[in-house]
Amino acid sequence: MGQISSWKKDRKEGSEKGRRGICIVAGVFAVLLFVCLFAVLILPRWTGGAHADPGETTARAVAQGSEAGASEGGSSEKSSPEAGFPESETAGESTSEAEASEGDTSEDSSSEAGFPESETAGENSSEAGASEPETSADEYISIIAVGDNLYHRSLSQSGIREDGSYDYTPVYRATKYLTAQADIAVINQETPMGGDAYGIQTYPRFNVPQQIGDAMVWAGFDVVTFATNHMMDMGRQGLIDTAKYWKEKHPEVLVTGISLSQEERDSVPYVECKGKKIAFLNYTYGINSGNLGRETYLLNILNEATVRADIARAKEECDFVIVLPHWGVEGRMVPTDAQYQMAAVLADAGADVVIGTHPHVVQKVEWVTSAGGNRTLVFYSLGNFISLQDTAPKMLGGMAKLRLKIDAQTGKLTLDDYRMDYVVTHFQYDPAIELFSGMTAIPWSDYTRSRASRHGLISWGKKFSYDMLEEIIRNNGPVTKEEIERIP
Repeated sequence: MGQISSWKKDRKEGSEKGRRGICIVAGVFAVLLFVCLFAVLILPRWTGGAHADPGETTARAVAQGSEAGASEGGSSEKSSPEAGFPESETAGESTSEAEASEGDTSEDSSSEAGFPESETAGENSSEAGASEPETSADEYISIIAVGDNLYHRSLSQSGIREDGSYDYTPVYRATKYLTAQADIAVINQETPMGGDAYGIQTYPRFNVPQQIGDAMVWAGFDVVTFATNHMMDMGRQGLIDTAKYWKEKHPEVLVTGISLSQEERDSVPYVECKGKKIAFLNYTYGINSGNLGRETYLLNILNEATVRADIARAKEECDFVIVLPHWGVEGRMVPTDAQYQMAAVLADAGADVVIGTHPHVVQKVEWVTSAGGNRTLVFYSLGNFISLQDTAPKMLGGMAKLRLKIDAQTGKLTLDDYRMDYVVTHFQYDPAIELFSGMTAIPWSDYTRSRASRHGLISWGKKFSYDMLEEIIRNNGPVTKEEIERIP
């Protein structure tokens, strides 16, 4: 009986709980129903009309998202005046700079956001009337130039493999991440590349294997300057064979300073990049041996009348003019009076930038202003890019870096940023067998004290140290835009 009474009691309490649950559920349902009716019937009247169609809202969000993507795309690293430029010494940073350049020239930022242009065209055009028209971003052209590519016998022989083939890529491997990613890379070839008929020749009259040119192209060089004092070392035919090699094997490379005809000599040598033409005019102060005879067009000689005429012609046809003179005195760390005088002539003639070679050592960078007010940036000497010369100063070379800006509004091409970084010729030397090995050019930013302590000059019995190179850099003075433009 006690069990039955307990069961009735539990049943009664359960029934009461069930009724309370039903009441709660019914109340919640009523509240939800009221909210739905309010949203559908009453709210639109309060807000002045029916709610927007979900499809229209989505389309507008897509358009706004595309505009945001375009805004972000336009502010790529290269769009910033300083982004990536001074700190481009590492491979990762150089890669980022190249990717930023590609971003600046992409077809449309909306495609980067994942939306095809056709899906947002209507919305963008309808909103354009209510806001200022969008303007495209400025574009940039990066240029790198290095100094003398000077091959002595051991350096020429280093590329010969056991099977008789040639491979000089190790010489350029440590700097390729810089030269290959520049829009335009320039190198000065100090000596003739006449071919096998002349054999490997060394100081004082040089000839080097043509396969060196293949490695230079592999490293990303687009312009090779040949107007040097050694270009007639193998006579006129050696010069002609050098020019023919480049025309036949690498016609994509601009060879300047030498020509095979008067017609070719009279044309302006330029590279077209991103719709702009950049002239590269190259001259030498003279030659060590031989003569040009009546074929004066073969080699450009540096003199005032010639450069004024060439620069005037270049300025008519091109957007920017770079002059590359082979001048000065070998081993001299400061420019000569003749260099200063010619720099003034080049500035007065309208050159935008001057990049010098020949002294085999680095010299200062400065602005030269002509009497007429034209300002020309002058790198007096980039020194050696690679060589086996026997002093520490000749192991240190310069790497000129220019960034040109194409103004989105005017289309004008101007110098936006510049600097000179340094490279070190490094090699090993075994005095027991008089063997050089491991010859290569290394960016100064990648060079270490440990590596310097093993430099081949030391084994050769010459003076060399990391501190010596640091002192040369310090004494050479300002080499960046920020430093140079602080000078009164």
